[in-house]
Amino acid sequence: MIMKKIKLIVIVAMASFASCQDAIDIKQPSELTPERAYETVADLRLGLNGVYAAIPGENQIYFTSLFTDEVALGRSNGGQGTDGELAFMLNNTSGDAASIWLSNYAAINFANRLILGAENVDVEAGTAEETEKNVILGQAHAIRAFANFQLLSYFSENIKDDSSLGIILLDYVPLNTDQSPRSTTGEIFEFIEADLAFADANLATTLVTNRTFIGQNFVKAFRARMAAYRGDYALAKTYVDDLDATYNLTPKAQYAAIWLDSETPGSEVIFKLERTRTAATGNFYQFWSSVNSSVSGSPFFEVNRALFNLVNNPSDVRRLIIADATSLIMPNYNDPSVSDADYKQNDVLPVGKYTATESQNLLADVKVFRMSEMVLIRAEYYASVNDFANVAAEIGAIRTARFGSVQTMATPANAQEAWAMILNERRVELAFEGHRYIDLRRLGPLAGLGVQRDPRDCAFNGFCELSSSDYRFVMPIPLSESSANPTIQQNPGY
Repeated sequence: MIMKKIKLIVIVAMASFASCQDAIDIKQPSELTPERAYETVADLRLGLNGVYAAIPGENQIYFTSLFTDEVALGRSNGGQGTDGELAFMLNNTSGDAASIWLSNYAAINFANRLILGAENVDVEAGTAEETEKNVILGQAHAIRAFANFQLLSYFSENIKDDSSLGIILLDYVPLNTDQSPRSTTGEIFEFIEADLAFADANLATTLVTNRTFIGQNFVKAFRARMAAYRGDYALAKTYVDDLDATYNLTPKAQYAAIWLDSETPGSEVIFKLERTRTAATGNFYQFWSSVNSSVSGSPFFEVNRALFNLVNNPSDVRRLIIADATSLIMPNYNDPSVSDADYKQNDVLPVGKYTATESQNLLADVKVFRMSEMVLIRAEYYASVNDFANVAAEIGAIRTARFGSVQTMATPANAQEAWAMILNERRVELAFEGHRYIDLRRLGPLAGLGVQRDPRDCAFNGFCELSSSDYRFVMPIPLSESSANPTIQQNPGY
């Protein structure tokens, strides 16, 4: 169904695999099937750790930062990105499309193996062991739902149209010979809803202090985002209002701690993917810099000047988070007398959102859901009903938290201005968290906005803008999938 690399993920590697196709069909004595892998609740607990570890995050953040308008060439760039994402190159051979496709299906496959294996784990009804088993399964179903939603967000023809082409429905552990076409977007959402219903019925009491394990608040935030993406803003708002009773926007004085993974119990983080220094290569190592996030850390991608200009206010705490505190800032960078060489060497804005944790450079937990995103989703609700004063109020609440003093926003004059205000605030508030590509796809046409890079940062090829209606805001089905699965349909434009 999907690539052989995913399908054989827990089967012991066979040395003759590449040269002997028949070996795939032989049942090896050492083969570890889901039925044999899971015999006790303790086995399920260990298996769940593997499912969590398979949830992707970094690859989506990296792709989004380059393809949209979050980064520009850094002064240590040696050509990275210039013949790919930064040049708006996206096709079925692009590594980014393959990475997002395969990594999310890997998470689905891990979850499927645990769910299947759990059928063989017998527990006594009404015991603590039964409760733990159900909680484990609730988390696995939630993760599977989330991975499917991630795939729809990137690859569905139209996430609001149930009849549009979605993705491959994978609700079992596939064989390497399986080939399936894409299900409709509506069919995938039905599957997601079934998984979330199971999670709702079985997850433990809402977890607030432990933000790296899935509880009921994860499901609420997930449902809020999903409803917003689908355009069901009234439903999205109900989940946001519910979360509002538990989470607050983090005050300015504590905001930096979020990005050092030392946030206080009152933090706005709802859920994040835990990363540790024992697995540092799976984080942001060499995404934007070679050594570290400082100006001397060999940055080959830096914050795009157009993004930095939106947050270039000393009172805004996000300024020192988006761009590293060591940044060199030229006040007159756009003066025609400033050469491109001077600009590149003296206006240096390394990405600062993932500096270091656990004494490991470029290591940080991946923030999946924050309350600020929920507030912005509620602003989308108000825009959808033409309540422009409340759009301004919601965004003002975020800025008040970030500035540490009351910030009053001017009320948008019309719907397009309201959507533009929301999209621009999302650009700053959620920078380098993997949202911008999808935000431009779903909100850009309403706001009349697309990719907007600073002209100085487009000098290498002259491409500064990309319409949010461009076909490339739906990702291509990767060649690695279509070559193994000729029944799959490609997205338009590719």
